[in-house]
Amino acid sequence: MKKLMILRIRLLANYLSNLPNLSSATLVFNDTPFNDFSSLSRTINTNWSLLSQDGRLPINPLMVPKSFFREVLPDDFVDAGFSFTALHWLQHMPSSFEPSDVARCAHEDLVSFLSALHREIRPKGTLTLCIPCHGQIGVDPAVACLQVSIRSLASTYHLDPSFTVRLPLYFRTMGEILSYINAEKGKWMVKSHVTVPIMHPSWSSAVLDKDSVNMAARVRYAAGITGFTTAACSRLLTDNTGAYPTKRDLNQPALQSGVLAEATFLEDLSACFKDEFLRSYVTEEVGFTYAFVQLERS
Repeated sequence: MKKLMILRIRLLANYLSNLPNLSSATLVFNDTPFNDFSSLSRTINTNWSLLSQDGRLPINPLMVPKSFFREVLPDDFVDAGFSFTALHWLQHMPSSFEPSDVARCAHEDLVSFLSALHREIRPKGTLTLCIPCHGQIGVDPAVACLQVSIRSLASTYHLDPSFTVRLPLYFRTMGEILSYINAEKGKWMVKSHVTVPIMHPSWSSAVLDKDSVNMAARVRYAAGITGFTTAACSRLLTDNTGAYPTKRDLNQPALQSGVLAEATFLEDLSACFKDEFLRSYVTEEVGFTYAFVQLERS
């Protein structure tokens, strides 16, 4: 996750460097309180010189423990906005999991998100959206590996062997994104749009070297995807009380010594995922295809 955040910081820094007559910037991170704000703040601090253009650009960081579907900044506050919001994660997942119902929830989320930003951006101001979308590169191999890994732990943890991973994810097509925006008549004008596939930063061409299998490169890639997947999905693997699965053998030394079930389960899941990814998925492309959409507020 840290490598993806650094990539986003670099893209944001490039965006800021190309804005004419920029006097200051406000860097907003808003998400529900369960997110790891401390890790984010360390990453931002490490890359501060890049964002601030070696101190030439005043930047005001703002961290808000609120959903990104709510207004954070005052009305008409923003001249030019750039959003990396993870809109592929849905607020609410329908119980049916029917594609039409999931698409409807995705539509409602984007409308709600854009309504909040419409209030924050001044008339004739711009907003550049960067949204993970449906495309040639995605996370399907990682999700498939997660499914296999969880089921393989059913013999040692209190898990249903038939458990199916259902993540509240929806990757909109560019057509869907544009149709949602255009449905909000009179609010936005689409100035440009493009899709850009980006591999996970841990990937390198050495992973696919056919002449000489580069195990070091493959291990780095597997480790990167392991950390990325478990960090993103771990909270979705708890029960209704927020607890992680416990081991079937209650006499395990780890549990007797007071090691948390959370740490034990996530450590075992990570190890299992990494082994399975190396064995079955390491030549698969994992990353995101991003939809970059530049809007102007009417």
